[in-house]
Amino acid sequence: MIVVGLLTFGLLLAGVAVFLAVRDDGGNGGEGPRGPVVLREPLTFQLVAEQSAGPCASGTVPDGEGTTCFRLGPERMTVERVERIEATLPGPENSHVGWTVQLELTPADGAEFGRLTGEAAGRPAETGGRLIAMIVGGTVISAPMVQGPITGGEVMISGDFDRAGAEDLVRRMTGR
Repeated sequence: MIVVGLLTFGLLLAGVAVFLAVRDDGGNGGEGPRGPVVLREPLTFQLVAEQSAGPCASGTVPDGEGTTCFRLGPERMTVERVERIEATLPGPENSHVGWTVQLELTPADGAEFGRLTGEAAGRPAETGGRLIAMIVGGTVISAPMVQGPITGGEVMISGDFDRAGAEDLVRRMTGR
């Protein structure tokens, strides 16, 4: 009887350990999954040909609020898994003072992202051509401007984020 009780307790403890090892937030206080992370819905990065104010015309894709519409170019890539993604408050080693989203792509996706961002960086900024739309479920969740080619798969998305805004973008990117 005691042996059965000990075995049951051991199995329960093992189950808790497995749960803690695979839970979504990685134990990082809700900042988002650190990785590796399989996205619930694919995340598509697509070059923006033009942006305009809503309501959206045929052939354009709306942002989540329907206030901005994007005509997308044919250049795109889709990501289903990332090495790491999290909302972070940068330290003094860089010039950003607000919250950012840090994303580390797989090596293969990092190389493709470098090509895509290189193409965006060479376009005129006035028409929205330096924007890359981030699309989940047919909606543009963000469209950051590319300053230059991003090689190596380390991506930092900055903007006017507070903690909640950065964490919300991580949730929308991961579908969690």
